[in-house]
Parts: sequence; C-alpha cells; structure tokens
Amino acid sequence: MIRTADILKTVTVSLLLAVACAAQAQTSPGSSTPEEQARFLAGILLPRQSPLAPLQQSAEYRAHQKTLQEQWNFCRQVRYGAIQRWASDHLARYPATRGVLRYLFGGPDFLNAYAFFPDTRVMVLGGLEPVGEVPPPEALAPEALGPALQSLDEALHTSFFAGYFITTEMKPQLAHGAFRGVLPVLYTELALTGNSIDSVSAERPFGSPGVRIVYHRPGGLQQTLWYFQADLSNGKECRRFLAWLGELGPGASYLKAASYLLPLDSFSETRNFLTRTSELILQDDSGLPYRCFLPGEWRLSLYGVYTDPLPIFKLQRDPALTEAYESPLRVGSLPFGAGYHVNASDANLLLAIRENEALGQSLTAPPAPPAVPAFTTPSPTPRPRKVRIRKALPVPIRKAIPVATPMPTPAPTVVFPQAVPPPAPALAPPVQVPVVEAPPLPVPPVVAPAEVSAPSVESPSTPTPPVEQPVTVTAPPTAEAPVVPVPAQESPAPLTGGEKPID
Repeated sequence: MIRTADILKTVTVSLLLAVACAAQAQTSPGSSTPEEQARFLAGILLPRQSPLAPLQQSAEYRAHQKTLQEQWNFCRQVRYGAIQRWASDHLARYPATRGVLRYLFGGPDFLNAYAFFPDTRVMVLGGLEPVGEVPPPEALAPEALGPALQSLDEALHTSFFAGYFITTEMKPQLAHGAFRGVLPVLYTELALTGNSIDSVSAERPFGSPGVRIVYHRPGGLQQTLWYFQADLSNGKECRRFLAWLGELGPGASYLKAASYLLPLDSFSETRNFLTRTSELILQDDSGLPYRCFLPGEWRLSLYGVYTDPLPIFKLQRDPALTEAYESPLRVGSLPFGAGYHVNASDANLLLAIRENEALGQSLTAPPAPPAVPAFTTPSPTPRPRKVRIRKALPVPIRKAIPVATPMPTPAPTVVFPQAVPPPAPALAPPVQVPVVEAPPLPVPPVVAPAEVSAPSVESPSTPTPPVEQPVTVTAPPTAEAPVVPVPAQESPAPLTGGEKPID
C-alpha cells in the first residue's frame, strides 16, 4: 500500500527536478543563428551572451581575425571604396539598379556586385561551385575550427586582392573543411559589408541546387540574394535556369571576369537571354561581345582603357570595340581595376543602357513573359567541342593599386595608404572588423591561380606559400576560344600547370 507521505515525497522530487531542468535550459546557450555565424566568420566581435563568443578568445580565431582584417582593409583601400563612389556617380540614378540584378558568371562574388549595385531588390548569382553549408561553429570539435577558418581565409584571399574568385582554388580549400562551398563565403561578405542576415533557406525552384538569403542593412528594406550551382552553357539545365530567371522580370546584368565565354556558340542561349531581357548592362570586355549592342537600342558609355586580353586567352582585340574606344563613346577613366585587369590604368568597363531606361522609364510594371520563352527553342544550338581552360600568368601586386597620375620613376617599394577612404554618403559603410591593436597593414601572401572550370567565371586555385618581395597577384583562368591567336608577347613568367577539359 502506497502511503501519502511517499506520494508527497515523489511529487516534491519531481517538482525539484523540473525546476532544475528549467533553470539549466535558461542558462545554457542555444544554437547560434545565421546572423551570428556570419559575424563570427567575418571576425566581428559578438556579445558575451552569444554561444560563439567564447570561441573568439582562442588563438586560432584571433589569427583568423587578424588575417581577415588585413585583407579586407586592403580591398577597401584599393577597390571597394572607389567602386562605391563610382557607382554612386554613374549607376545609382537608373531605376534598373534597384530591381533584379543578374550576375550569372559571378560565383560567390557578392562583394563586387554589392559595391556596384547596393540597392538591388533581388540579386542572382550563378556558378559551378556547390552551395555548401555552415554548421554551427560551437558544435565543431576544437581541433576542427582552426583549419576550417584558415581554409575560409585562403578561399577569400584572391577575391580581396584581385577582385575575382578562382574555382579550382576554392575546391580544395572548402571541400574538406567544416565550412564547405560558397555559403560561408557569402556569409562573410554579407557581414563585412554591414548587412544583417534575416533568413537562409535551401531552394531548388528549377531543379538545380541553390540558396536564398534574405538580408538588410541598418535602416534599410529587406533584400534577397540567390545563389545557384548551374551550368550556363547551352542545354536543359541552362534553359530551366533562364526560364525561372525570366519570371523575375527584366533587370540589370553584371558581367566580370567571364572568361570570354559568351561569344561562343555554346553559350548562345545565355547571351541571347541577357541581351533581350536586360535594361542595363555593366561589363568588362570578357562579357557580351560588342556586336550585341545594336545602335538605336542601347546607349553606351565606355570607361577606362581597352587593352589586349591577357595572353593566356590567345585572343585579339575586338576591332569594333577598339574603334568605339577611340570615339566620343569613351567618356572617362576608371579609379579601380576591373575583371582580369587589376591595374586601374589598363582596366575597362562598358555601361549599356537600353533606350527606354535611359529616358527614365521605370521597371515597376515589366511586360508579362511569353508563354513559351524564346530561349526554349525546339532545336537548341548543339554544343561544340570541349572548351579547355589554362592557368594564367602572374601579375605584379603593385598593379592592383589605382594610379591617379603616371609615376615619373618606379618606386622601390609599394606604399599602401593607411587611411581608409570613406564610402559614398548614400551607401551603407562597410563594417570595420574589430581587432585590438592591429599592426600596420602588411602585404599578405598571394596565391597563384590554377585551373578553372567554366562557366562559373570567378574560379579559384590552391594557395601558394608566402613569397618574398615582390609579391604577386595572379591573373584569372581563362577559356580558349576559336579565334586568331595573339602574336607572341613577353610575359612575366611562363605558364604553369596543365590543361583541363570542361563540359
């Protein structure tokens, strides 16, 4: 027979256990959020109550924080701030910059796209790199966190210093660590540029793997970033991607370091889609061929200097574009490097505005897409033979620094400015990574590019060890095209590595 005293004792013990569990649940940290993870990866100090705050005290994390600060400060000084100011003067007045931005050969390069188009409502990035994942850092084994952060630093290195990614550089760095694919890169770039992440979700709206990130900057409206792992050469996958993209309506397009793929017959569907649906196109000479910009349909402005493509491409200058740069269409210089030309003195950008957009017409009511998009032709262009990719030649790091006036004599050393140029008043300032007593900005080691797979333009290579002065930045990988080869030219270093066929 159960006595009343025993029942009361059992109830009392149960109540005490419940209270203890509740207290433990309130004091134990929960899982980190994507916003906390992004700030953690970007080297930004978190509040003490964050489950990631204790990890920021380790020596491995402080080394990651220091490395990232140095690289980000360099990027801001030589490229990011100058792009912001240029975009405020030359792009911000067009309504297309506040609609949908298609950066189809960008890989995970949110950084440059956001510098040019900070107000875009929807940004769509495309590449061959896998989406990947960001597991909660607090759940990783202590011995796994340091190597994972180091791999992230190496994956971002070329982008910070040269302005583009190299696919084969990212594959070994982010394929085996805890932070895999492009997602940790996107997290880091969003946090460094002062944005906060509201939500992250894996998506497959047209079959290919993708991710949707909703973010906002302080005091701003929500914006959406899409990234898809998709092949943009002619084929079913490409047509599915373009069909989904067409449903978003017309918009702006950005093309940089695109490996000169769009002039090829095997990329005709993407080329025709961009020229048909874009209201504004900003690109370097590696994007759409100049013949696509028909007179009377586009209003063109050329910036910078049109020089020979890098020797690795074995291409000659486009005669029509050469003539255009000798005409009044060239309206100004560039204060920053662009695409494969990291030196501001030999970089170029073409800004094309469709005539109705140039007259100030808004994109708020785009025409309805046709029932059967033009790119879903019954007989798509057959694929030609495989395109082969080669490594590019190294380019001196000092060429990445903008040149305001010609230097009378070559300086013995490169002096980096210590003050960070302020961003344009209308744009959100980038985040200063908080590191205590950071030493003067050195020149970090730079990696040499390796083989790259098209069409995910910004593609990366395995890093090289630190190099004694002079430090070098590598020119990007490229695709051979069926054109007349350039005459033999002197190059700073011979080609390295082999060739790799891609689909």
